[in-house]
Amino acid sequence: MKRLLAFSLLLLFSVACSPADQQGYRLVYVQDGDSAVLCCEKGKKFTVRLLDIDAPEKNQPYAEQSKAMLKQFLEDEQLYLVGSQYDRYGRRLAVIEVNGVSINDKMVERGAAWVWKYSKSRRMKALQEEAKEAREGLWALPESQRQNPWEWRQSHPRK
Repeated sequence: MKRLLAFSLLLLFSVACSPADQQGYRLVYVQDGDSAVLCCEKGKKFTVRLLDIDAPEKNQPYAEQSKAMLKQFLEDEQLYLVGSQYDRYGRRLAVIEVNGVSINDKMVERGAAWVWKYSKSRRMKALQEEAKEAREGLWALPESQRQNPWEWRQSHPRK
């Protein structure tokens, strides 16, 4: 009886969170404007850090709007990942695509994130300049409220 119960639970779990294949991944939840937890890789949830972008930190102006926008882009969609590197925190670094469209690009294009300071992507930098000129998203904030997340983290260290 215990084996049957264990097998049933294993089967239920594998159906609820099976490894991605041609169907892609699905959103579990959004942590902030540049990272999300997806399902599933080897049957487990995992965190993805969107490559080449840096979104406002919690308690930084525009953080909640950025998080909400990422959720809107990812919710109820089949998600595909491009990139297989991991950062020092064990997060997968990737471009998330929905229907062949880069969500990373869309976040910058809509002014919901900055291009990461070490990015070499000219395309992303051009998207950011366009968003700035159009005063999209965080670029509509007064300049005194816009601070690069990497600078904000230095002046607001975690405790």
